[in-house]
Amino acid sequence: MTGLSARFLTSVRLALAGVGAVLLTVLAAVTVVPAPAQAAGPRPHFQMPLPCGETWRLATYYGHEDYDIDMTFPGGSSGRSILASYDGTVTFAGWGNSGGWYVVIDHGGGWKTFYLHMIETPMVRAGQGVSIGQQLGRVGSTGNSTGPHLHYEQTRDGVKTESYFNGVPSGITSDGSPHTGPLYVAGPTSPARNLTSQNCGQSNPNRQVYESGSHSGWQMLPVNGITGSATASMVMGANKLLYTVNDGRVYEASSDFGWRNLATGISGVSNNALAVLNVDGVKYVYTVVGGMVHEAASNNGWRNLNTGISGVSAGALAAINLNGVKIVYTVAGGSVHEAASNSGWRNLNTGISGISASALAAISLDGVKIVYTVAGGMVHEAGSSTGWRNLNSGVRGTAVSATSLNGVKILYTV
Repeated sequence: MTGLSARFLTSVRLALAGVGAVLLTVLAAVTVVPAPAQAAGPRPHFQMPLPCGETWRLATYYGHEDYDIDMTFPGGSSGRSILASYDGTVTFAGWGNSGGWYVVIDHGGGWKTFYLHMIETPMVRAGQGVSIGQQLGRVGSTGNSTGPHLHYEQTRDGVKTESYFNGVPSGITSDGSPHTGPLYVAGPTSPARNLTSQNCGQSNPNRQVYESGSHSGWQMLPVNGITGSATASMVMGANKLLYTVNDGRVYEASSDFGWRNLATGISGVSNNALAVLNVDGVKYVYTVVGGMVHEAASNNGWRNLNTGISGVSAGALAAINLNGVKIVYTVAGGSVHEAASNSGWRNLNTGISGISASALAAISLDGVKIVYTVAGGMVHEAGSSTGWRNLNSGVRGTAVSATSLNGVKILYTV
């Protein structure tokens, strides 16, 4: 076993819930490493792995391992966004028995960051490049954890070191115990402190929402500065309604009010999956929470209820109303699936495959079901009338939603 593997296995065995958590017993002594090696590259300008302007409590506790940080939010940590501290490549995104759902990012030059105990499957995958401020997942309490928090580490050349944020040392160094390893930093347990995230705005230029219409050659026009990590849209009368997700919260904007963006109150959802429907004047919003599709309606105060559709991607969702029947599209196992409200939301494979698990939209037009997906960075269109044959529309995008207005098909892309 390499030194890095031994260090990380020890780390995740001891990763706990946070201040006040019940400590695990250390099963064996660990060889002390006198000091971190000097990384080949300079320290990246790391930011806190949390949204801009949010103030979080950073802490450790006796036996936690030196340099490990538990981050908790005073107003409740569960479901809150976890962001990349700096640009890099995801080297791991998945499950570990002690770390729960977690992500590791390689920032180059010997530097890595670790994000443990996410609430659900990470929103990124191994081998994917990420930008500073990009969402990786949401705060949870999976693995060896007794309360929602983010366990965070920075390492250089495979060895833990004190985390710096915005060029300033975090102050979280010693856990006060000489028995935890592989490092030993002398001194009492570092006191907790509150820090405000400066992880601000880096991803916003890439999240501008655009509107494209088939009647204008799919020319891409920005929608009044509205941003989002997911979009969905519908039409009520002559009014276009646009829904977005920012930091796990659903917002609604309408064309007849100058696209003024208002919060619906729906929160704690995946930042990358959203769909909406108009059924007899009732607005329905579909989101993904913990791999399950949820439904909220305007006539029940946007209360988010589980439909029972499970095992779906946290990054793709679409819905249509066909003759009063609500139909939801998801991506499961790399293929588009279809579930209908009149069949108990049984999820069936359409056969549309080879597409991104992070983009999906659907409309019905003259009784035909039309599904939009992304393949190779381009939006594709498939129709139920042509056996779901997937054809390139020529529109670029990484996230997509769609609607129709007076027979015109309209795409929104990010």
